[in-house]
Amino acid sequence: MTRLAYFFSFLIITSCTDVFIEDEGSINPDYPNVEKWDVLELSFQAEELEDTYSTPPLSGIFTHNGESREIDGFYDGNGNYKLRFMPSDNGLWTYKITSEIDSLNGKEGGINCIAPSSENHGKVEVQDSYHFVYSDGENYFPFGTTLYAWFWQGEDLEEQTLQTLSENAFNKVRMCVFPKNYKYCQNEPPMYPFLRGSDGQFDYNKINYEYFQHYDRRIAQLLEMGIEADVILFHPYDYVGWGFSRMGEEANKKYLRYIMARLGAYRNIWWSMANEYQLMDDFSEEDWEELGQFVKNNDPYHHLISIHNANSGFYDFTRPWITHASIQVKDVEPLNEWREDYGKPIVADEVGYEGNIPDVWGNLSAEELMYKFWVATVRGGYVSHGETFQHPEDILWWAKGGTLYGETPERIAFLKGIVEEIGAGLESKDEEEFIGENGSYILHYLGEENNEVYNYKLPDNAAYQVDLIDTWNMEIQSIGEFTNEVKMDLPSKKYLAVRMRRK
Repeated sequence: MTRLAYFFSFLIITSCTDVFIEDEGSINPDYPNVEKWDVLELSFQAEELEDTYSTPPLSGIFTHNGESREIDGFYDGNGNYKLRFMPSDNGLWTYKITSEIDSLNGKEGGINCIAPSSENHGKVEVQDSYHFVYSDGENYFPFGTTLYAWFWQGEDLEEQTLQTLSENAFNKVRMCVFPKNYKYCQNEPPMYPFLRGSDGQFDYNKINYEYFQHYDRRIAQLLEMGIEADVILFHPYDYVGWGFSRMGEEANKKYLRYIMARLGAYRNIWWSMANEYQLMDDFSEEDWEELGQFVKNNDPYHHLISIHNANSGFYDFTRPWITHASIQVKDVEPLNEWREDYGKPIVADEVGYEGNIPDVWGNLSAEELMYKFWVATVRGGYVSHGETFQHPEDILWWAKGGTLYGETPERIAFLKGIVEEIGAGLESKDEEEFIGENGSYILHYLGEENNEVYNYKLPDNAAYQVDLIDTWNMEIQSIGEFTNEVKMDLPSKKYLAVRMRRK
């Protein structure tokens, strides 16, 4: 049985033989084993309540070493009630179900939380104010891509998208929950998140379970691939007949509670409150504050959370419910200022897309996009990729996925490899030049400069191994060892970088 298969089983059951449990305390051989930071799914059959959506139909109190955590469950159609839980500590966990359904109320059980497998590093968290790390301490550097509507484009195209992701280095995907209606993405979804009432309008009290089951499946597949899912909870690209961006406060909170119950136990979840939040006319800043705090307070796993702006200004990312800044911006050079203003990681999730559509945001050259990636990296931040090449069937990667045609993905993978070799996020060293450092490592991006001679004063009179990086052709040339000062002739090329590693 694969990991993906057992996410959706009644219980995760494995043998208790030869299982490593750190600080295991007592274990129960009759309980199933679940990896730390993995998904336990409990599934129960019972009569269907008249209203299974307004309030959670069941919840579980999970207890470990005297500390308890309450987790909401949800209804999944056909008399099936589910509760998903992500254990965060090794050893014995017990649970007790509470529900207004007599046959479920009082059910008890437990799991043995075992050590995670080698590919399971836990969820992503903020580290050192400006960077990210997995729960187990493994570094995480976000090199994501945008795929707003990929998950409802039909089995063939969705599987092609997953195949393309598997062949590239992206480790985060920005994706909506609700369908999107916008230029180049105006095909009819095969199904919708809510059912229609007798008047033909969507009833926001009637979830379409099939829609969310399909969404679950795609989230789990991304998890299997080691890809974070940056889940966009609201967006303004709403067809006039849908109304998902205008459901009202009560319906919004019901939906948020439901989506957290369904998805919260997946360790690869990030919450994005909205894409281009200023374009959603029915929401005031007070509404966003209330909803953002609602998610923060009701997510028992404390996933990363942010909100994405249109070009009319950033949100106040100093707000305590926000973990990192998710921004749309054309120029990433002031990234130093944003770090200082907000004191949080800066992820430029939308800087324009490599492509050739007429829209100015969707016709960046590969050179322009890679310039932004490198500048943001040495400034101590991160950039997300996107691609918008014209297609006879409007299958643009940024919305629908499919196949990549651009020149940036392999060059992003090249940069990602360099950053991973550094082993920790860079800190900007110079407000004028693009120089990042981390301890004994200095990375100087020369960008569009074409100086004939390179001079750089090394710190501490120490010896450094110096390499010249052709960022466009993805070539690294060893120059040699230098002490006190680096001085060398440069080829007549743009987009060079100099890497200096202390000996």
